[in-house]
Amino acid sequence: MTAKSGTPAGQEGPARGRAATAFFVLGGIFFGLAVAAQVVAIAAGFSSILLIVFFAWLLVFVVAPLIDATGRALRIGRGKAIAIVYVAVLACIGLLVAATAQIGAREAADILARSDEITARVHGLLVSAQGSLRISPSTIDLAATFDQAQRSLFSALTTKLNAEVQAIAGTTLTVAGNLFLILVLSLYAVVDVDAILGGLQRVVPNRYAQELLLVQQSVGRAFRGFLRVQAILVVLQVALTVVVGLLFGLPYLYVTTLGVALAMFIPFFGPPIALLPPLLIAIAFRPEVALPVVAVLLVGQTLLVNVLQPRLMRETAGLHPILVLIALLLGAQVAGLWGALFGIPIVAAVNLLLRYVVNRRAVDEVEGIDLAEVVAQVQAADPEIPLDEAVAIAADRAEALIEDRSQGRAGMSSPADQPGPG
Repeated sequence: MTAKSGTPAGQEGPARGRAATAFFVLGGIFFGLAVAAQVVAIAAGFSSILLIVFFAWLLVFVVAPLIDATGRALRIGRGKAIAIVYVAVLACIGLLVAATAQIGAREAADILARSDEITARVHGLLVSAQGSLRISPSTIDLAATFDQAQRSLFSALTTKLNAEVQAIAGTTLTVAGNLFLILVLSLYAVVDVDAILGGLQRVVPNRYAQELLLVQQSVGRAFRGFLRVQAILVVLQVALTVVVGLLFGLPYLYVTTLGVALAMFIPFFGPPIALLPPLLIAIAFRPEVALPVVAVLLVGQTLLVNVLQPRLMRETAGLHPILVLIALLLGAQVAGLWGALFGIPIVAAVNLLLRYVVNRRAVDEVEGIDLAEVVAQVQAADPEIPLDEAVAIAADRAEALIEDRSQGRAGMSSPADQPGPG
């Protein structure tokens, strides 16, 4: 006897059970997403505090290797090494602020004072370009379009600056206060790092101690590698800009390099933006060398971004260029500019954890190889090797063992090894 729907009566119960299970699973997922959305909405109210804590944590990743290197080089205790490194950090910040206030402010004021001269030069270049390209003014008047655009822009900027003078001063004080909080929080974190990690280890059950160590190492490697790559790219791009500026005699080099450095801290989208400051300065004040400046910067940055950056990302953060692009897109979609900035190290950490899980499962599925023994052997030979790399070596050995066994079975079953008839 069958049910009206055509399903056998004996199978109707399991079918209903599967439908109920699917319903509750989907309902649980929806409820979880709804709760997560509420948590994110609540956390958004504390975004400024979370951002300060996050930057303090990033600063810890920057100064921790410097502290260890200083202690080893000078053969001093950790406390003295921390004091030396933080005094150096404060000195660098002070020098940067002083140089920006003195040189940068003077150059910026000089650029604004020569705005009429810049406008006239750009106007003349556009007239010359329109004549060279033989574009009729009736089709489009490049110079007139530029004049109208720059008048509207300067008018809007002047109105905005006059209205926001007090707000800018308040924002400057806020930034200075946040910077001080970041330094203090990072100092406390560096001094009490053992106590913080010890408290975290006590919270996590002992059976997950190895996984906790892996998370700590993976997150540390990912963020430290990301910061190292960004610092290298910033230094190289700034050096390229300085060399080009000195070679072609570009003025206002401090403001130019400062804008280049700030732009290069933005992953993926920063390098094209970093080309604009020297390009605009060359067009405005040295138009006769604008084309060579653009050519040299384009060639240098192409090598930097397309050759060096992917290799550094793969070596330090363990990310393929495709994953870098995916991390940028996902981060920008979730959290805008900050998401694009910190999406790469987060995806790098997740990538390391997933690779560890895959490699561990590959070892566990092979008989005759013990993961703990192989990891112990690898770490005994190289005590500095991270846990995930040791597990990856164990996975390689497991794969080689499978290949040896398959080749052995193939050799045993080959016709040459089979006994002849009679």
